[in-house]
Amino acid sequence: MIPDLTNASPETREFYSLPEDIRSTISAIVGNHPRPMSTMEIMLAIWQAIAGER
Repeated sequence: MIPDLTNASPETREFYSLPEDIRSTISAIVGNHPRPMSTMEIMLAIWQAIAGER
């Protein structure tokens, strides 16, 4: 199943553009695969970037 890639990174989009059998093999070897960031993760990353500037 391919998740919603609306806010996904280019790497995640590239991963999901691969055929299913290749994605399965990569997941089996690596143990995990890239996934789109949730809204909360994006908000946290922005907050950390802003807090780091001060």
